[in-house]
Amino acid sequence: MIDFAPFKHLKKDFPASVIVFLIALPLAIGISIACNLSIYSGIVSGIIGGIVVGSLSGSSLQVSGPAAGLILVVIDIIQTQGVEKLFLIIFLAGLVQIVFGVLSLGNWFRAITPAIIQGMLAGIGVSIFLSQFHIMLDSKASGTFLSNISDLWSIIYNSVLPFDFSRHHMACFVGFLTIFIIIIWDTFAHKKLKAIPAALVAVVISSLCANLMHLDINYINIGQNFWSDFYVLNFQTALEGARWANVAVAVLVVTFIASAETLLTSNAIDKICNDSRTNYNKEIIAQGVGNSLCGVFGALPITGVIVRSAANIDAGAKTRMSAILHGMWILVFVSLFPSLLNYIPISALASILVYTGYKLVDIKAAKYLLSVSRGEFAIYLITLFAILFTNLFEGIILGLCAALIKNVYKVMRVNLKVIENKEQNSVLIMLCGNITFLQLPKLMSIFEEIDDTKEVSVCAAKLYFMDHAGVDFIQSWERNRQKTGAKTHIDWSRIRRTYPNFHWRKFHKNSSNSAH
Repeated sequence: MIDFAPFKHLKKDFPASVIVFLIALPLAIGISIACNLSIYSGIVSGIIGGIVVGSLSGSSLQVSGPAAGLILVVIDIIQTQGVEKLFLIIFLAGLVQIVFGVLSLGNWFRAITPAIIQGMLAGIGVSIFLSQFHIMLDSKASGTFLSNISDLWSIIYNSVLPFDFSRHHMACFVGFLTIFIIIIWDTFAHKKLKAIPAALVAVVISSLCANLMHLDINYINIGQNFWSDFYVLNFQTALEGARWANVAVAVLVVTFIASAETLLTSNAIDKICNDSRTNYNKEIIAQGVGNSLCGVFGALPITGVIVRSAANIDAGAKTRMSAILHGMWILVFVSLFPSLLNYIPISALASILVYTGYKLVDIKAAKYLLSVSRGEFAIYLITLFAILFTNLFEGIILGLCAALIKNVYKVMRVNLKVIENKEQNSVLIMLCGNITFLQLPKLMSIFEEIDDTKEVSVCAAKLYFMDHAGVDFIQSWERNRQKTGAKTHIDWSRIRRTYPNFHWRKFHKNSSNSAH
């Protein structure tokens, strides 16, 4: 476990914090714009995620802040319940996270099948890609997957093909320039230069080009005083007209996604860095405190985020001080130099999210799921397409239902193999998996069709469980065969282990008497 030594590792934590700050700032602004909120919301979220959550975190190297994975949830809540209810929901979700952490339920969020998580990330990635692609071209996203798909060709045609250097063309130029620089920097930059974030380099260069060429496109618009937008949640106003069923569902969705993404990130960090050992319940409490404050101060919900956390580790951070300092740098920058943000084109920030959405669709992970199990891959696809055609919450619920159905099917499926040897006039019956009373009809049909003249061996080497009904039937079937003198061999030792509460002494006594 990495100890919290505030100054012992400052030589390494300080430069790492600067790197993380440079990555976090454009992402926080871009996510705010993607959610149709003021950039205040994303930046304050980054500040709280750094200073507050960083101080309380159960993972010393994890960096928290606004995450792309919650964009769809935020947009949906704003459209259906309004901005005031959004911040109330974020506040309540934080309280739920604190309760879960206090009750030591943090590990339950890690029990979600990877197929659902990957399907969720892919669905979010496709949705972000399509919606931000429109914004990258200075157009407006339609809001739904189908409408964004149907409008895509007309947007591309009007923004790319008839090149007349209109506003859409200029925004398209800036957007694709930003993505091009990110790819080139990540691919060809010298190892030492890669310490500078590709997204920062891309935003700086594209902003310089846009301003030097005086391109008439949309830019960030912020006043001289960033804190003029300071917001405190009015609980009385937020509670008025609240439909508590809708609020409760939204709270659970935010809690589920934020907690799952955070703990998955924590797990990934523990694998990346051998010195990191996460206290998951402490981490959930820290995230809960952070999200409660985000709700009070009108900020976006926060999670532990892998991009910033991985950059923190790569930059050589040793303690949580790096995460705390990155939040302080954001606070200092927006307090002293807010006017610099006005030079950043919105299309440049949208293009970063387009690229982020593309990266969220992990093709390698999908191929791995397919290689592991076609059932897991089916759950992945169901979650992905359900999110695209419904919404994030319903998509996750359908994914969970698919996973439940798959497991129920595996439990209920009868896997009995009958191997007949005609030369020796014998039959081998292999019992596999789980056998309950639901499979009893098929079990009966197989056993009772066997001729009494044949020698039967029952192998239970691959049997995991058999309930009382199955054991009772096999007991009666064996007793009836013994009465006719038919040869029967059953590996009762294995079956005994699968049903330990059965009265085996009484059973064997009855079997012995029947044999005589």
